[in-house]
Amino acid sequence: MAEVAMTFSVLPEDTDSSMEDLIKRLRAKMEGKAKVVETSVQEIGFGLKKIKMVVIVKDQDGQQDMIEELASSVDGVGQVDFEDASLV
Repeated sequence: MAEVAMTFSVLPEDTDSSMEDLIKRLRAKMEGKAKVVETSVQEIGFGLKKIKMVVIVKDQDGQQDMIEELASSVDGVGQVDFEDASLV
């Protein structure tokens, strides 16, 4: 079965959140369900930051929703937005 690389933006609930801790919690939540292949912290502006997260999942229906739900359930995550997908 083919795999898909999906890119998400993850915004923290609080501007004082430790982005490194949030990345660790996101990686732990995805374990066994999706492979997190890349994370980076990006400045948005005015002190706001987001996490750009790339995950690999199987090419089947419902994977985007699953990742969004998993990421949203992590303590400290305020918003999760899908950005892009491509076959691997």
